[in-house]
Amino acid sequence: MKKLACLGVLVALWAGTASATEITMGFAPVPPYVMEESGGALSGLEYEIIREALAVRGYTLRPQLFPLARVIETVRQGNTQAGARILEAHDTGRYLSDVYLVFNNVAVGLKESNLSINSVSDLGNMRMVSFQRATIVLGPDFAAAAQNSPGYSEAADQRVQIRMLFGDRVDVAVGESRILQHFIHDPETGVDTSVATEEFAVFPETPYRVAFVDQQHMRDFNAGLAEIRANGTYDAIMRKYASR
Repeated sequence: MKKLACLGVLVALWAGTASATEITMGFAPVPPYVMEESGGALSGLEYEIIREALAVRGYTLRPQLFPLARVIETVRQGNTQAGARILEAHDTGRYLSDVYLVFNNVAVGLKESNLSINSVSDLGNMRMVSFQRATIVLGPDFAAAAQNSPGYSEAADQRVQIRMLFGDRVDVAVGESRILQHFIHDPETGVDTSVATEEFAVFPETPYRVAFVDQQHMRDFNAGLAEIRANGTYDAIMRKYASR
């Protein structure tokens, strides 16, 4: 009986240790940052950076996919142990990691259009399509440009942005550079990729962090992130997705 009791204690301790190494994290899927493969496995620049940073500190990920607004609310309520792609302005009330990823929002036009865009206010003279809630995310200057625009719309599906641009229905598509480039070259978008595009970097960079419910998880993630930056893993992931 004593042996069985001891065995039970050991099993309980092992189970507690095992569960402690797994972190449930909410992700907002958008290529090429977080992508769900046909078998259900995840890949993507953002997902792999976070996975590798945690792995070197002994953690495994149990990802859950939500729209970004739900990721924020879920981690705020403590229904997941962490949530990714978080801004300080999201006010989750959780422990925020170091910056692990920077978004570069741009205006993309066709090179043959010979556009001159030197500031956000210049966009007010153009027909634009952006991602949903861009007038909130990109700030008051962009909101004013959208209001002045001769034709402004937002698209939930960012493939639609690219089709509108290549179909001459807008002068520029506004969004994150890697995301727009992904959809330009995605065969499902169905545009002529031999037509050259031009990016106008008139927006400030957007730094993203992970929100953790547990402070030690945040500290371990920061340490792991520093390690993969130092050993070349971080740069290798960036190069992998730059070539797509």
